[in-house]
Amino acid sequence: MSIDKSWMQKSRVSSEYHKGVLEFLDFAFSNALGKEMLPCPCIRCNNCLMQKQEIMYDHLLDNEIARNYVRWLMHGEYEFCKPTNTSTNESDMQDEMQEMLNDAFGMSMPNEESERSPHVHEEFEKPNEDANKFYNLLREAEHELYPGCKKFTKLSFIIRLLYLKCLNG
Repeated sequence: MSIDKSWMQKSRVSSEYHKGVLEFLDFAFSNALGKEMLPCPCIRCNNCLMQKQEIMYDHLLDNEIARNYVRWLMHGEYEFCKPTNTSTNESDMQDEMQEMLNDAFGMSMPNEESERSPHVHEEFEKPNEDANKFYNLLREAEHELYPGCKKFTKLSFIIRLLYLKCLNG
């Protein structure tokens, strides 16, 4: 389901903006599962203050919606968004974790061949403290969450918990 957000770029006094605000509020509060207050996406509140629908309506007309709020994660849009890669293949998840750690620390895990080759170790110094932390994270990323758990590693589980916390506050 695609949601029209072109109204967000219109003038606050235009009929398109007014109609878009009404559609946004209908969408947000229909996905709120009985909640009377939601984070207000106006420029002033910036999704930090909870408001009732009537107050949010006034805020969006008076202050304007934050134009950088393009994915309405705090207002139910995530329910309609499907991830592009839904594969839970264990090797894919492992590759993603290693890639993420490599991006964060800017180094890659030595493969088994380089560890076994004696002349490769002569060329490099021993890893410094930051490198050791990185390698420990990579090793931790390979450990099962609990014995017999094949779906999650300790690191992947923590990352998913953080993701859920970011989505739901």
